[in-house]
Amino acid sequence: MLRRWMPGRSNCYILPLLVAALAYLAGTYYIGLTDDLKAQNNQLIRQIAILEDKFLSEKEKFMSELQKDEFEITAYEPSCKSCGKWAKFGITKSGTSPNRLRTVAVDPSVIPIGSLVYIEGIGWRVAEDTGSRVKGKIIDVFVESVEEAREFGRQKKTVYYNKA
Repeated sequence: MLRRWMPGRSNCYILPLLVAALAYLAGTYYIGLTDDLKAQNNQLIRQIAILEDKFLSEKEKFMSELQKDEFEITAYEPSCKSCGKWAKFGITKSGTSPNRLRTVAVDPSVIPIGSLVYIEGIGWRVAEDTGSRVKGKIIDVFVESVEEAREFGRQKKTVYYNKA
């Protein structure tokens, strides 16, 4: 005699096991992605440290090789108000996760994405992001909160960068 599958019988464990297996696989994939982003962030932080050391030892020679200009510096944070629909993804235009000690948004027609940027009074940053209001000689520095962004305000700063 053939037994039919009936919910609530001995087969009732299949669906929870399937859901658990899929959740495990999704979690493993997510952990792999976050590990990759952390590795990229660490690599960029190391590159910045190397450049800061070079900058301090060869400031005059190094700075003469870069473009120098006055920029308006503002701040942005990871909320929907600042980033719009892109906030839900938590990544920059270059594919990294933003970091307050590293990330700035630029107009890529002025400063190419991936460029190292030195902002006087702020330090070295990486041009990793863009923004709808970041046009021309405006740089948006990534901060952690709305309060930090408001406190930062708008500032005029001298900026050194490579022009592609």
